[in-house]
Amino acid sequence: MSLKRKPTDAEIETLAATFRPLWRPGDVVRPWLRQHRDMLLDLVHGEWSWAAVGAALSKAGITYRTGTPWTAKALRSEFSRAQTPLKGYRRRVGRSEAAASEPPPVKAPVTTGAGVVPPAAAATPSVILPLPPGPGPSAASAPRFKPASLRVQDPPPVPSEAERVEIERNRRLTFGPSEPKE
Repeated sequence: MSLKRKPTDAEIETLAATFRPLWRPGDVVRPWLRQHRDMLLDLVHGEWSWAAVGAALSKAGITYRTGTPWTAKALRSEFSRAQTPLKGYRRRVGRSEAAASEPPPVKAPVTTGAGVVPPAAAATPSVILPLPPGPGPSAASAPRFKPASLRVQDPPPVPSEAERVEIERNRRLTFGPSEPKE
């Protein structure tokens, strides 16, 4: 981080005077930061530090309701949060961009008793038809699937006498001797 010169109180007051007309009492801080993003970035990328901009904002009265003056860290953090997209905005933008990428529907010519009339010259409204689909996949390039089959389940294997004795011995070692049934 580069060190920047500390502005004088007169310079901070001048910057605060620039901010005052942009702030209306009752404005919300994050949308205000979002709206004035470019101006704040120009200041910070220039000769102003976040601490100096925060001091000018505090002097102009641009704070949260608590009136706590801005620190460099708090202003940077809040500015960063203000830049994140609003909830649902990304999805709405995605839908509108997707709609913009679709080709516009083609207007079909109108048929009248006098013959075919182009849509611009037709007296009646034209019919909007979607574009015809492109050529479908050929049989050679179509995906091929193997037929499904259901495998018949074999019954569980019956343990031998030696295996049953071993299972019972492990059960007794694990759980203790079984209680006699009444």
